[in-house]
Amino acid sequence: MAVPQEPVLNGNENITQTYQYSSPKDTRTRHLLKNGSSTQSQDGDYLHISITTLDKNRRDPVFKFKAITNLPRYRNSSYSLIERSYAEFERLFNALTYSNPECIVPALPFSSSSYQATEDDERRIKHSMQQWVNRVAMNPVLCHDEELRSFIETDFAFIPAIKLRKRASSFRLKFSYDIRDEDKALVHAKSIAHILEGHFLNTAKTIQKLAGYRKGLSTFNYELGTKSIAMGTVEKHPPLSSGLRKFGKTLQIISERQKLQAISESAILGDFFSYYAINSHVVKETLANRLRIISEHDDAVKNTISKRRYIERLKSSTNIKSDKVNEALEDLDYAKSYEQNLDARVKNVTKNLHTELKIYEENRAQDFFNAVKDYVKKQILFEKQQLNEWENLKPDIKAITKRNMHIYAFGDEKLDAKAVAEKLKM
Repeated sequence: MAVPQEPVLNGNENITQTYQYSSPKDTRTRHLLKNGSSTQSQDGDYLHISITTLDKNRRDPVFKFKAITNLPRYRNSSYSLIERSYAEFERLFNALTYSNPECIVPALPFSSSSYQATEDDERRIKHSMQQWVNRVAMNPVLCHDEELRSFIETDFAFIPAIKLRKRASSFRLKFSYDIRDEDKALVHAKSIAHILEGHFLNTAKTIQKLAGYRKGLSTFNYELGTKSIAMGTVEKHPPLSSGLRKFGKTLQIISERQKLQAISESAILGDFFSYYAINSHVVKETLANRLRIISEHDDAVKNTISKRRYIERLKSSTNIKSDKVNEALEDLDYAKSYEQNLDARVKNVTKNLHTELKIYEENRAQDFFNAVKDYVKKQILFEKQQLNEWENLKPDIKAITKRNMHIYAFGDEKLDAKAVAEKLKM
């Protein structure tokens, strides 16, 4: 018996490459942001990355891709064959997140999907990674990052030049109670990200349970089909025998479709909500990391005040040494410059995070719409396929009722239907 194949939709999920188009208009850029496509920046700079191949036969999946760019500092304008493992993508993600606190770097897609080592699995992974590199390449800050350039240009394994350190987790316990964040919008966004992280995770678990129950239903349907076929082989009445066997085969086919249906809903919706649980965590940690910069700025302000007070004490001193005065003035100038730089950085990070949050919300809404749309289409196709199997069974069921079903062979006796029913009750 042929195993039914999962229906394939013609949609965004089948696209493994997304090409970029330049436009000076904000409306065009925003439209492309919604669709997860990369685009040229308004000054004409661009970075196009196209994933061509995924090799899952290794311990760590390897992606092959090509890139073209006109960004400064790149040695070439075209790179035809680049190979990077999933672990190297993880290093890139961590480096981009650490070096660019003003950006919300999308969470790295999973290295596998719930399709589990099938063509659909490879297609899904390639599509997700293509979408990720598109969103990184289109970001006007991230596309100029030196680690991204090194990721594309290095001849061997990619290792970030910066030494990464833990971000918000260790810092939160020390500073969160002392720092006052006056940007209510970002405070609210951080709270919402924390709430959504829990909701996404719980929803993903529920979908996995639903898929598990559907697989269980598939197993029971298959068992019922097997027993129905076995019953049909010993049944003496020809129409009933044929009907039981075909009913059993129909149940087995539907069982296979239900198994594929369970895998599909786990991959489309379950993986989506699992990914966005991690993405919400990334947003929360990015907004929390902003507090570290605010804390550094507060410390710089306190240090500048301390330097000023020290100079005031020197002025009131009766014994003033010129070398101490010069040193104190240099320290004050350095402290003021450092404070101003941090103040500018806090303002830049805060301003850019507002923009990044808007883009993130648009991408999330679009991804959610695409996932639900894909899920609904797949469910309709599966249900139609099952309905078609039941429709094909109708002639065989009708044949049973049309051919002398008022007389049964019950042992050696000839009994009508009423007598058979009475004997079955005994």
